[in-house]
Amino acid sequence: MLADILAPDLFASAIRMATPLALAAIGGTICERSGVVNIALEGMMLFGAFMGVIGAMFTGSAWFGVLTALVAGMSLALVHAFASVTLRTDQVVSGTAINILATGLTGFLMEVIFGHPGTTDSVARLRPVFSINGPTEGMLGTVWRWIDLVALSHTPLVYLAIILAIGGHWALFNTRWGLRLRALGEHPRAADTVGISVVRGRYSAVLTSGALAGLAGANLTLEQVGSFTEGMTNARGFIALAANIFGRWTPGGSYGASLLFGFADALQIKLQLFREVIRVPSQFFLMVPYVLTVIVLAGVVGRAVAPAAIGKPYVKG
Repeated sequence: MLADILAPDLFASAIRMATPLALAAIGGTICERSGVVNIALEGMMLFGAFMGVIGAMFTGSAWFGVLTALVAGMSLALVHAFASVTLRTDQVVSGTAINILATGLTGFLMEVIFGHPGTTDSVARLRPVFSINGPTEGMLGTVWRWIDLVALSHTPLVYLAIILAIGGHWALFNTRWGLRLRALGEHPRAADTVGISVVRGRYSAVLTSGALAGLAGANLTLEQVGSFTEGMTNARGFIALAANIFGRWTPGGSYGASLLFGFADALQIKLQLFREVIRVPSQFFLMVPYVLTVIVLAGVVGRAVAPAAIGKPYVKG
């Protein structure tokens, strides 16, 4: 039974399920490295998921839907940036308000556009990048199945998340952009003194996080499901925040933590197929990702060091 559970489809599923978490978590890393807390990732992801379906539905193009989702995430991020950076309001309150706004707005637009709550019609989806035929028999067939399912069976945004994790991690510690971003979150007054615009830098970081959260929503609707259901993000934005903390505010660490959560989610789905053998209530499997989130945060809090100026509005003077 263990061999049936630890099959290549489990690991392929883990990578797919980690992708929306990773995109949002990397966005959260960029945002919080600049000194702005972004707990609105959940709302941005949800709004991006909805608008991605709308964009794909009215144009017939899944790629246009991805662009629409990106812009939708940025639009809510602009609200958060204006409230947090310009008005210097409490960043947690602003993010919470945006999460509530996204939930209500998507429900309202469902009624206006589709005339009913619940789930939208299916739309065009992005297809896997690679389509390569390989051996199917013997040892070579087994090896190829692992390679094909785990590495070659994914859609574009899955690979984009991997590229952003690697490239973003390198850029954060090896480029002028990364140095300036870290300065904004560690010592904004010193950054301002040497000519770095704190306001412009934080706006850019928040908008980038919104764009990536929108792409995370697009991954859910335009790559995984093909439709939108109210509340379908199902707290993934908050799990992405946990991945960001667990990854110690680095893109590579955030992706690695997202893989852990994605594996837990894939595993609970796979274990439900064997619940008659294991004889454990299905509710136990459903709670696995969330229990893991609590355990991870309990183990990390106090050990991971956040940017020094995170959550603190900057007053020039």
